[in-house]
Amino acid sequence: MDEERSKLPPGREPLRSDWFAERLGQAQRKVMSLTVAKRRLEARLERAEARAEVLEELVMEIVLDLRDGVAVSEIHKRIGKVIRGLDADG
Repeated sequence: MDEERSKLPPGREPLRSDWFAERLGQAQRKVMSLTVAKRRLEARLERAEARAEVLEELVMEIVLDLRDGVAVSEIHKRIGKVIRGLDADG
């Protein structure tokens, strides 16, 4: 060990394998944490995309209903039903 130290510049310590193992463990925990967060975000994205599709279909139906002269109260009921369904799905 003293021989290793003599080769280093003043104030420097030799590399320790336990330090690297600790850093590796920290990096692995961070990667796992980020992987879990990514999976959660992907699930949220899928739900948001599904909700967007439902809302897009609703808007198209409303436009057609307005063209066909469907009563606003009926359109309002349909909107409420769809929104309640979306809220129930989370």
